[in-house]
Amino acid sequence: MEKLRRIAFVSLILAFLLTGCGNDKIVADDPLSEDEIISYVQEKIHSETGEEVDVEIVSKKQLEVATMWLDGPMNYKKVDGGQEYELEITSKKDKNVVAKGTYKDGYIVYSNKDHPDGVKKEPVFYSDFKSRKGVTGVKNEFIKALDERFDEYYIFDDVSTSRGLDVFICSSDYDQINGLLKSFKNTVIRFKSQEYVTYSVYIYKDAKAFKNTDFEKFKTGSEPFGGQSNGRDMIGHLTGKQPVKLSYCKSFDKQYFESNGVTNAKKTIDESDPGSFDYVVFWYDAEPNSFAGSNSPSLYVFGVK
Repeated sequence: MEKLRRIAFVSLILAFLLTGCGNDKIVADDPLSEDEIISYVQEKIHSETGEEVDVEIVSKKQLEVATMWLDGPMNYKKVDGGQEYELEITSKKDKNVVAKGTYKDGYIVYSNKDHPDGVKKEPVFYSDFKSRKGVTGVKNEFIKALDERFDEYYIFDDVSTSRGLDVFICSSDYDQINGLLKSFKNTVIRFKSQEYVTYSVYIYKDAKAFKNTDFEKFKTGSEPFGGQSNGRDMIGHLTGKQPVKLSYCKSFDKQYFESNGVTNAKKTIDESDPGSFDYVVFWYDAEPNSFAGSNSPSLYVFGVK
């Protein structure tokens, strides 16, 4: 029986291969010039978002398309005269909105057996402009809220998700920080329909530790997974040390914050005295759905020494 299954599987593969080999010729269908591609993308973005944009062709290569599928595309074949373009798209209104895009020429598939007159495939264009516009909108409002409360802070795009933000502040004033977090909450909820932005806020109480940290190093951090980067990993990357996760709390609890995670902890992870470390860092992790229903943001405290 097992042998029969293998034979049937091999036969299926051969059938797919034979099907894929039926394309005798694939040629570009009246491809646009580079100037025409730029105009096309500008018009497309404007019709979808109302934004005027600048478009730059970053690179191009010969277009290849799949001629068969088996749990995904396979057996790629070059398109005669066809190109694939990588684009950079920048909003004229806000130069901080910089997106990536791809344009692929349309083409015609000819098969002497099945389609002697050819089958047309339309050009393809896609970009992350709407997403970048949403993330940048959130980031701009975050910066405005930070400027109202702090003289010094750092804000970065997250290293493991294109729709995440990371903020670093130093303060022991609960009300000051709580006001900031409420502002962030309102912003991400308001922009949720444009983009689902996740964010983390790293809170230092120790001014010396904050001053001595090279936060620009954050940009070179990495995670082995998608989604918002992990607080312990990022603190470890910045310090070159192994931070100790001490405890966890839901939301930005006043007693939890003021006691360095001793009081009102939802869960104690390590019994070490926070005072035995050189300093502690709070990691507040949230997203729009953190405030829906019974959900709440996460707040951890890490010891560093």
